[in-house]
Amino acid sequence: MNLNTVGHLVAERRRAKGLTLRELAVAAGIGRSTLAALESGKLPELGFAKVARLCAAVDLALEARPLELEAPLMRHRHLTKAAGRDLTKAAIADVITRGDFSAWRGLVRAIRDHEDGRLARRVREVVAALDKDDAKARAFATLLPQILLGQQSRAASHG
Repeated sequence: MNLNTVGHLVAERRRAKGLTLRELAVAAGIGRSTLAALESGKLPELGFAKVARLCAAVDLALEARPLELEAPLMRHRHLTKAAGRDLTKAAIADVITRGDFSAWRGLVRAIRDHEDGRLARRVREVVAALDKDDAKARAFATLLPQILLGQQSRAASHG
């Protein structure tokens, strides 16, 4: 994850919590203009302690892990018709960034099997928050509009 992604997530969480730039800046112990620059993607660097305080103030968790994993964090066993509604954002991100094409196919099946559109919305939110420098995230983001178009077409024909 890069600083621009962190800024985007912080801004999203700040707004969801109903906080102003000033309120969050005070809570995290940083300047309002620094926070504004971070949220707008114009901040080239920010120390770890400041990022950690900002994330804690909006209930985001920081995670340290190797850049490349040998395998997905979890088996993608949860990509079943019955389990799609329980598919968390973390699991969706794991499928997209660490899964193979069969995992992607399972995610597409789960999206298509859940006609209420909630899983499709959740996947769209995850894709929007993923690191744009990640090749798999970019590839999946490119495919997503057609996947969702197919899901919307089926929902319209059933409705």
